[in-house]
Amino acid sequence: MSLIDLKNELSYHQLRDRYIDLPSTGATVNEAAEVLHVDPDAIAKSLVLNVNDQPIVIVLSGNARLDNHHFKEEFHVRPHLLPSDEVQQSTGYPVGGVNPIGLENDLPVYLDTSLRGLLWLYPAAGDEYHALKLSLTELTELSHPVRWVKVSK
Repeated sequence: MSLIDLKNELSYHQLRDRYIDLPSTGATVNEAAEVLHVDPDAIAKSLVLNVNDQPIVIVLSGNARLDNHHFKEEFHVRPHLLPSDEVQQSTGYPVGGVNPIGLENDLPVYLDTSLRGLLWLYPAAGDEYHALKLSLTELTELSHPVRWVKVSK
C-alpha cells in the first residue's frame, strides 16, 4: 500500500485528519514520542517477524519488549525479526515506517496486550516522517488482527 492508498483508506473511514506529517524523523520509539510529545508507551510499534518461514506483524506499545518465553508459548517458535532488507518487500513499508494497516502482502497482524488501556496510539504511517493517531478500537478495526497475544514483558 502506498501513502496515497493509506490516506484513501483513512478518508474512507473518515479518519483522514488522523494522518500526521512529522517535522523530523520518528523512526524509533523515542524519536516518535519526542516529536509527537507523547509517552513512548503510546507509540504503536510494528515488528515484522519470521514464523515458520511466514512473515507476521506484531504491534506492541512503545516500551514493551518481546519476551522469548511468551512468544514461544504463542507461536511455538523463538522470535526472529525479519531482516530489514526483507521488511519492505514483505510489508510495502520500510523499517521505521511499518504500519499494520493495508500491508502489501496481507500479512497476519497480531496485537499485543501491552496496547490495552492506552487512550491514543501512534503507529508509523508509511515512513519515518508520518504517523497516525488512532484509538485502540480504530487500530483494531483497521488492522484486522488475527487475535490478541501476550508476547511482551
